[in-house]
Amino acid sequence: MASALTTGTAAAETTTDGQAGLVSDRQSPTGQPVQVPVSAVNQTNPPPRTLAERVRWESAPKQETYSADIGKYATSGPAPLIAVDPVTLDECDNHEFPSGDPVWWHKNHYSTCWSGFDNLYKPASCPIFCSDSLNSFRLVVIGVGDSNVVPPGTTSPPVRKARFTIRTSEGQKYGPEPAPDSSLIQLRLNCVALDDSTCQNSQSGGVTRTLGELRSGFETSFDLTISGPGAFPDDPDQKTYYNTSLTITNTLPPDYLPPEVSLPDDALRCDTSTYTFNVDTQRRDNGACIFTNVDAVLHYSKAAGSPVKAVAEHIELAQTHPENTKPGGVGKNIPGSRASGAHLFRLVPELGVGRDDRYEANRLIAVANCIRFWGLGYTKGGTLDCDEYPFASTYEGAAYNLWNGGGTAVSYSSMPLDRSQNRAAGRALGIWYSVDHILEKDGYYVQIDS
Repeated sequence: MASALTTGTAAAETTTDGQAGLVSDRQSPTGQPVQVPVSAVNQTNPPPRTLAERVRWESAPKQETYSADIGKYATSGPAPLIAVDPVTLDECDNHEFPSGDPVWWHKNHYSTCWSGFDNLYKPASCPIFCSDSLNSFRLVVIGVGDSNVVPPGTTSPPVRKARFTIRTSEGQKYGPEPAPDSSLIQLRLNCVALDDSTCQNSQSGGVTRTLGELRSGFETSFDLTISGPGAFPDDPDQKTYYNTSLTITNTLPPDYLPPEVSLPDDALRCDTSTYTFNVDTQRRDNGACIFTNVDAVLHYSKAAGSPVKAVAEHIELAQTHPENTKPGGVGKNIPGSRASGAHLFRLVPELGVGRDDRYEANRLIAVANCIRFWGLGYTKGGTLDCDEYPFASTYEGAAYNLWNGGGTAVSYSSMPLDRSQNRAAGRALGIWYSVDHILEKDGYYVQIDS
């Protein structure tokens, strides 16, 4: 028998009759809301469960992306206080999950979300009960990292925290043998460290409620506090790595399935970095926890009136026709577009240990290239700057070949551009690094919009 389940936005037809366990909200290719078993959702790049694999996975391309518009940060004059934009329960409840997306939706690095149903299913057992029975309750699960930004002069130690909040509500109930509303069900938020740090859970034993209470509406939160050393002593950010998930265990009669279900792991990463400072908001990071199973895509607009139009056009040329840039070269490629599959990785000169030298080399080589092709007067009386792509604040900058022995196919482009636009773009990039907590060797893509 077909059945209808109430989602956060509309009635949705289940894709599988009598599907036991967790089902996710999805939008079919035709745009219709459907329910898909979590086990059937496409997970092309799930987080690994060992530290060595996880470290490699962190820099690999992800299945999901979130976008940030550089124009938001490139406005003239003092910028407003730009805060992290966390996902809310209602936003998650109403989010339209496309059918090809992974289980978790990441609004940004600080927010993760899942919504759907836990179907408690009893198959038909003739000759007495010859129809299936199903009881379900709806869940909305959000995780929010802690940016912990502080004003100048604050000497508080770095803090690493995250909070998961779960809200339940009524689902479906049909069939000749409904499950007792008095049955106890436990919700348990798991946080598993992949290194020697500790993930302390405010409700480590989980939360137990009756099926009736969960169906009538219930909300609870799990606060995670991270302590202990970073995974690697030589890591200046002292990053620590975790897998988080939700497990649901019930005490229904044994012929009701399943007795226990879990959502797939999501990837949490915490750190104690203190170097990222936003000159406009007058705030610095002081340790944070973010979700890393998502790629950041930074958008530059080349539309008329864009404060970074000239920079966007330069980046587009470099990404699509590197042979037409300077120094150019047939067979060369310039990374950073999502189509290339090659991230840009942030370089933080403030961390020293050769990083400052590499940053300066990126700048010097880019400027030397502008002088080589446009002459010593390339600034035209100070109205132009030498703009480079990839940025000097990336490992893929103009000095890439110098640091990698030369002879690679990776190249760069630099050219004189309008000074005000170039500096607006550079300032905005620095603000974005701070706002989205892009750390040393974190990867991201750059996309050009019309």
